[in-house]
Amino acid sequence: MIRIYLVRHGIAVEHAERGDLPDESRPLTDKGRRRFRRLARAFARLNEPIDQLFTSPLPRAVQTAEILAGALEQSDVGILESLRPTAQPETMLLELSKKANKDAVAIGLVGHDPQMTLLASLLGGAAKDVTIDFKKGSIVRIDVSDLSGKAGAPQFWLKPKSRVLAKGLPLAKPAKPASEKSAKKAKG
Repeated sequence: MIRIYLVRHGIAVEHAERGDLPDESRPLTDKGRRRFRRLARAFARLNEPIDQLFTSPLPRAVQTAEILAGALEQSDVGILESLRPTAQPETMLLELSKKANKDAVAIGLVGHDPQMTLLASLLGGAAKDVTIDFKKGSIVRIDVSDLSGKAGAPQFWLKPKSRVLAKGLPLAKPAKPASEKSAKKAKG
């Protein structure tokens, strides 16, 4: 069994705030650093060691991975080009299977959406009608038998703001039907 930790990068400079800065160069904001630093420390307290940590080459993901590595007292962070936001999950898993140590039982992957959500859905075996809500700065653990892309068993996810551990995948709350919303309004 391999423990996969999917990590979506922390809060980064927004498109409107970046000026002439290309999207690929956007760094974490101060708030993003602070919030993820707190989450990384909470994750470290879970005593879930990571054998190998890989990140996208984009600055916001590299900064997130460095914060996590610091909290875990790890010095080595590898770069996977296929952790860029536009790469398909299958492409990333293929590259990962080539670069991961064969004896690694815990691998951390720091990346972007939509890829992290697609990976959580694929590896977590989510049904087609389920919506994953993978917030910036979240960590999701999924146990898999190998790196082939077969569905594994979602274990937990760590919420970025509250640092609360929740079972399973980060699922979006279903929208309330319009009739239920209007009934609540009528009750006042």
